[in-house]
Amino acid sequence: MNSIIRKTFYSLPVSLRYSLRRIIYLPEDLLKKRNPLIPPKGMIFIGAGDYLKIGEQFFAYFQKYGNFTPDSSILDIGCGIGRMAIPFTGYLSSKGRYEGFDIVKMGIDWCTKNISSRYPNFNFRLIPLKNDLYRLDTKEKAADLKFPYENDSFDFVFLTSVFTHMLPEDLENYLEEIQRVLKKNQDCFATFFIIDDTEDSSQNTIARKKFLYNFGNYYLMDKNVKEANVAYQKKYIMDTLKKYNFEVSHFIKGNWSGASETELNEHQDIIIIKKL
Repeated sequence: MNSIIRKTFYSLPVSLRYSLRRIIYLPEDLLKKRNPLIPPKGMIFIGAGDYLKIGEQFFAYFQKYGNFTPDSSILDIGCGIGRMAIPFTGYLSSKGRYEGFDIVKMGIDWCTKNISSRYPNFNFRLIPLKNDLYRLDTKEKAADLKFPYENDSFDFVFLTSVFTHMLPEDLENYLEEIQRVLKKNQDCFATFFIIDDTEDSSQNTIARKKFLYNFGNYYLMDKNVKEANVAYQKKYIMDTLKKYNFEVSHFIKGNWSGASETELNEHQDIIIIKKL
C-alpha cells in the first residue's frame, strides 16, 4: 500500500505535492498550539517522524562521530526546514557559526524567520537547483554548483537525505565541494542507500525500499521521478570517496535494506568521512 501511495504522490506536479500536504494538515496546524521552533506539519517536506526528536537524535550522532566544539563552524547541506539546525541553537556559542543551504524556498524562509531572527549566527541560504522530487522551475544543476563558502572554512559538514536524492554527476560535484570547504582532518557525516555486491541479488526481496532499476553504479526506485530515491553501489561510493581524498572512518548500515539489529537502527546507511 505504501508503494502505491508513494507512486501516486510522485505522479503529482511538484507544487501540488507541497499544497496537498498543507491541506491535509491544515486543521491540525490551525488548532494545535506549537513551539515556535517547530514548523507547522503541513510545511514539513523532509519526511515523517517527530521533528524535534529526530533532530536531537542526529545531533547526538554528530557529537559522537564528528569533531567540533561550541565555537566551531558547521555546514548543513540540504538543511530543509531546520530539523537538524534546531539542536545546534542550544549548543553553539556566539563565536560558533552555522550555515545551511537548500533548494526549497519555503524551508529557507521559515528558518530565516524563526531561527535566524533568534540566533544571528545561524544563516540559511536559498540555492535554486533542479531536482525531480523537490524543484522543477529552474535549469540550474547540482553538478555545476560551487558552494558559496571559502576554502577550508568548516569544522564539520553533514548531509542527511541529500545523496539519497542525487544522481552521480551531482554527488561527485558535492563531494569535490565538501573537500574544498571542509578543514583538513575534519569530518563529514552523510546518509545514503548503499547496495553491496553481495546483497544485490537479495536486497529487493527483503528491503523496505525496492530499487528495481539498475543503472550500474546506481539504482532507482522510480524511473519517472529519478531523484525521489537513489541507491548506490557500494564499490562505486567507496572508490569515489577515495578519488576525492576522503578516508572512511565509519560505515553504519541502515535498516532500509532489511538488515536487522543495525548499530544505530536508522533507516538510511551512514558514512562518516575525514578530509585527508
